[in-house]
Amino acid sequence: MFHSLRSTLRRDWTLLVFELIIVVLGISISFALQDWRQGRHDIAEEQRFLDGFAVEIRQDREVLELHIKNIEDSLASIRSALDPTTRPGLDDAALDRVMDKVLGYNNFSPSVATYFELRQTGGSKLIRDKAQLGRIIALYERFYPQATEWDEINRNYILQTMFPFVDEHGPAFESHVEGAFAHGYHAVFEALEGNPQFRNKLRSNIMFKEGQRMVYDSLIRATDHLLVGLGRTE
Repeated sequence: MFHSLRSTLRRDWTLLVFELIIVVLGISISFALQDWRQGRHDIAEEQRFLDGFAVEIRQDREVLELHIKNIEDSLASIRSALDPTTRPGLDDAALDRVMDKVLGYNNFSPSVATYFELRQTGGSKLIRDKAQLGRIIALYERFYPQATEWDEINRNYILQTMFPFVDEHGPAFESHVEGAFAHGYHAVFEALEGNPQFRNKLRSNIMFKEGQRMVYDSLIRATDHLLVGLGRTE
């Protein structure tokens, strides 16, 4: 048996080596093809994630711009009511708008679907630019939570401080005008504008809104920086 095997090896060794090379080459090509396909899939998945981030971040940026404009309008409106040079020019409708800004607050809800999927599926390993990945994580883990925190600060101040004070110290009245949140609230402002506590609360209202705007401004800068890195600036 061993003699026959040795004879076969001596006689057909070149063929056997060739066949071995063919087998090894076939396996190597199979693995290489599998790696190539996986690489293409990973690149496509990476692009899908980046495209998703770009779309959602751009949408968030547009919403933030609207919130910033609303905050700036609120600040200008409240300041006009506190400024003795502009206060005489405010009629009942203007004071209603002032109180609408005083008793209103902004609430920004970021888009997190793509980031949630990235975290749940471990897709972060597909992002080859790790500096870019770091900026993405910072946006969702630091900048967005800061905005949420300031939203809560403003909302709590309005609901826990402004409304109770107005309800306790302002004149009682009932408004039935649908869609006009502060309709008739000019009477509240006129009744309370000489009250030092009320004016101090308005100044605190301004301070909290300014803090919220500053956080939104920094968030805008963070989104712009990230969109540049994603190559999605317009």
